[in-house]
Formats: sequence, C-alpha cells, structure tokens
Amino acid sequence: MINIIDTFYPLIASILAMLASQFIKLILMLLSNKRFDFSTLTRSGGMPSSHSAMITAVSLSIGLKDGFDSSYFFLSVILSFIVIYDARGIRHTVGEHAKFLNKTILSDSPNRLNEYVGHNLPEIIVGISIGLIMSFGMYHLINF
Repeated sequence: MINIIDTFYPLIASILAMLASQFIKLILMLLSNKRFDFSTLTRSGGMPSSHSAMITAVSLSIGLKDGFDSSYFFLSVILSFIVIYDARGIRHTVGEHAKFLNKTILSDSPNRLNEYVGHNLPEIIVGISIGLIMSFGMYHLINF
C-alpha cells in the first residue's frame, strides 16, 4: 500500500490539496452566508485558491520525489507560474469586468455574470500554503 502511495504521491498530494482548499472554501461560505451551498465546490474564485493549492502541491511533491534538479520539477514550476498568473491576472480581471457589467448593463436583468472567477493575492497565498502543507505532510507520512 505504501508503495502505491509513494508511486502516486504527486497526484494524491495535489488532489488532496485541491479538496482541502475547496472544503475550506465551503466552510468559509457557510460561515459568511449562513447557508450550505454545494455549488461552492465546483466554482472558481474565492478563498483559498484551489488552483494555487493544487499546482503548488504538484511542484513540491515532484521536487521531493524526483529531486529539485529534475526536468519534471522544472516543468512543474513553469506550469505553476502560468496557473497562478492566470488565477491572479487574467481570471481576476474577468471578474472585475463582470462586476462592472452587472452594475451597469445588466443591473435590471435577472441574468447576472459570475463575478468570482479569479483570485486576489491573499487567496493565492493561502492556496500556495495549503499546497505546501499537503505535500510536506504526505512526504513525511510516506517517509516516516
């Protein structure tokens, strides 16, 4: 069993990081809105960034498993930059545009655009932290 976990460690760590961040997002929504909404688990945006958590867990676990001098680690770091840049830059800007359109053009319309598709810096930092914690935690459990 440990051999299977060790073999698939980067995949398992990244999925657990994503699930943990989505679960935290659900709890935070429940505390702020006082309602339980399962759609939060599939929605983009919000605290914390599950994209950042997942890609950070992938990169760190590959580095820990295959070495920080491996081509796989270098590739995962580049992909991490792209994913996090997209979450902070592009999708955050899309959310800002949606807010503007909802306020101006769609103010009287029942059809509203999703304003929470990107992330701000604190959401990304918490997501990265979750990815680091999951990867290090699993690594230490496997190599205990």
